[in-house]
Amino acid sequence: MIKEIEVDRWNATQMIQNLEAEGFTMVPIGQGMKDMSPPTKEFYKLLLEGKIAHGGNPVLRWMAGNVVVETDAAENIKPTKAKSTEKIDGIVATIMALDRCVRNQNSVKASVYDSRPMIVF
Repeated sequence: MIKEIEVDRWNATQMIQNLEAEGFTMVPIGQGMKDMSPPTKEFYKLLLEGKIAHGGNPVLRWMAGNVVVETDAAENIKPTKAKSTEKIDGIVATIMALDRCVRNQNSVKASVYDSRPMIVF
């Protein structure tokens, strides 16, 4: 079940309206430092801790190699397409998804499998 969709708000008004009309919860996010720095820092922290796994996906690996991070005077960071040589969209989408996970982590109900083993037939 899709709980919500975070979307780059730039030029996406019609798409957001269409998807909301279909019953989806849309969460617009800007691509500036204010919105992107906290999840980018969290992504980087998890990456350094070895907690980011992508299953060896070659496209995501390629995009990760293309990422250039921009830093401002206040030490905010964000991935930037302007300085990247190739596509980085998959990494940006992953960072955006991480943002929603972090913001919603306290509202997620525990899985039954957190307290007992999975039943396999």
